[in-house]
Amino acid sequence: MNEILCSLHNYTKFSGYSYSFYDMAQSAIDCGIDAVITTDRNIYPSGHDQYYFRDGKRLLVICGEELFDPVSEEAPRYLSIGINREQFNRRTGNPQDEIRILMQNSPNEGDNFPYRHIELINAENLLNQGIGAWPKEIRKNIRNFDDLLLSDQNYLGFTGTCSENHTEKYNYKELFSTVCNHILSEGELNGDFVHDKLLILKCLKAGNLYMALDGLADANGFRFSAEGNNQDSIAWPGNTIYLRNSITMKINIPEACTCRLIRNGKIIREWQQCKQVPYTIYEPGFYRVECALTIRRNLYDWIFSNPIFVVKG
Repeated sequence: MNEILCSLHNYTKFSGYSYSFYDMAQSAIDCGIDAVITTDRNIYPSGHDQYYFRDGKRLLVICGEELFDPVSEEAPRYLSIGINREQFNRRTGNPQDEIRILMQNSPNEGDNFPYRHIELINAENLLNQGIGAWPKEIRKNIRNFDDLLLSDQNYLGFTGTCSENHTEKYNYKELFSTVCNHILSEGELNGDFVHDKLLILKCLKAGNLYMALDGLADANGFRFSAEGNNQDSIAWPGNTIYLRNSITMKINIPEACTCRLIRNGKIIREWQQCKQVPYTIYEPGFYRVECALTIRRNLYDWIFSNPIFVVKG
């Protein structure tokens, strides 16, 4: 399984930010990120999807767009990724290939909730609050996420870089180093722009990733998977697996920490100073993993996997 570091929700000069695409790409290369997705405000800057190279390293830039009604503060804001806005009339509805991510703290639409993809963690918001306030803010968003999952919908979570009220208080190196989406893919980036862009978009749409606060510790190498006794395939975050008799959940963590396995929003097991866990489950539901690090005697949330959906089969 290959791991791809991808940053979402980034602004450039087209949103009044002082960073050009080139400057942003250099910061991302410095931080070891593989792909950056820009989402400028109500504008699609065509011609900027490309690879950037430096010192034998490369960074893929994909352009999306942040869409919102500038007249109404109550209207939701969302990130639109995966389509070329020049070839899409936004009034015609949702194109099939579009990935639509509801931005953090954006007003929702009550019971009519059309978003399957949701921004749960935002780097700029976290830095504004200070590390001491992170657990409380993240817990609130995760509880809301679990409530949505309990409504029998396969919702998926993501991290973002900038907030909708960006002030450039932080440079991109600080933002990229705080949180990131760690995509898990059977395929790998090979340097071909079209191939690599489609691979990343496919994984994002499926939610094959975990979210990590890499500013606390390097999360590369975390894995969460599920495998049935009579099945050849392995399910990763975002996937669905069918339960016949039992399923083995496998968790691998790059650093000893507190690890929680969660089913339908409730902790079913917690391990201390854990790096590797096999655990057998017998019930359907949505399962996800949380990891937390102890820093100066305080416990800080570190890794959140997207759910694996276990259904009777």
